Amino acid sequence: MKLDHIARNRNFTKRVLADFSGCLTELLQTKRLEDITIGELCKKCSYPRSTFYNYFEDIYALMDYCWIIVSDEIKIDDFQAITHEVRTLTLFDRAYTYMDNNRSLIDRLMKHNSENGAMVQSMSRYMKGIISRMVMECPASDKYPIPYDIVIEHYTNTILLILRRLNLSPTGLNFNN
Repeated sequence: MKLDHIARNRNFTKRVLADFSGCLTELLQTKRLEDITIGELCKKCSYPRSTFYNYFEDIYALMDYCWIIVSDEIKIDDFQAITHEVRTLTLFDRAYTYMDNNRSLIDRLMKHNSENGAMVQSMSRYMKGIISRMVMECPASDKYPIPYDIVIEHYTNTILLILRRLNLSPTGLNFNN
């Protein structure tokens, strides 16, 4: 009986997290992250504020959770299973494919969230954390004389460049509003 209760709670948690991340994505298509309030988000999701705070410290923590979802879809954590020689190319290819497949959503998101805004800055911080872990765990990284922080910044900027290029869509939206 206890296992059923635990399974039911896991399903509820998954649903709540999906609801909050989905509603945030919808709101980001109409306004900047820094302009979205917890009250507005909870109203859209039909959850009380207390439910939000059971899972997240603030809107930025929810945004970080959204990046985890994207990372899972791209399969970033598989990097250790990819041979070092093709790791970077494979991960950039996955990121590009994800962004290309979601181009219309990215266009809508970027219409209200500029490169200097909180959403893109959140993505940049999240990517730097992932890339830092990859660089530190790469057995070949000690062989190169380039400091880790420069490598991490380079890879992060490359992903942002891909995002900029993809955002030059036929709809005329521009990454830098």
